[in-house]
Amino acid sequence: MKSSNPYIFLFTLCLTLYWSTNLVAQQAIAVDYEKAKTQLQRERERIFIDALQLSITQATVFHPIYVQFNQEKRVLDDMLISLFISYGSNYHQLNEKVMGDFVKQSEEYQRKELAVRKKYYKIISKAISVETGSQFYEVDDFISTSLRLSVLTGLPFTGRISKEQLGQ
Repeated sequence: MKSSNPYIFLFTLCLTLYWSTNLVAQQAIAVDYEKAKTQLQRERERIFIDALQLSITQATVFHPIYVQFNQEKRVLDDMLISLFISYGSNYHQLNEKVMGDFVKQSEEYQRKELAVRKKYYKIISKAISVETGSQFYEVDDFISTSLRLSVLTGLPFTGRISKEQLGQ
């Protein structure tokens, strides 16, 4: 697996551009989000295929499972985007409520993401093998962590913003 992914970078760039543009431009960028999300889905699938090295028989079993998994991940991707757009839209007026809501929503996202990963680990372990299920778990964790890190790296740190607002 590569440590840097151009599609994750593109996705992060789209989020960054969204936060720094006006409404008309944001509507145009929304189309780019859809393209970026679609590309992210394709790249995620390619990474799984490359990493898992499935036989033809295993791939035949894996594919319908992956289609279901991908549908659930798309919902989570939308949740993650919404979370960071909300944070990015409000970071100039951060207060305890905004920061608290961000933490709660982030925890909820991470809880759901882990639940999906565990669910498909069990399904794949039973349908193919525990080894393949474990590899699937690791690859999904890697992709998800890389995406979150990419997005979080572009966000301003709340401690710095709070101090700037207080004039410190």
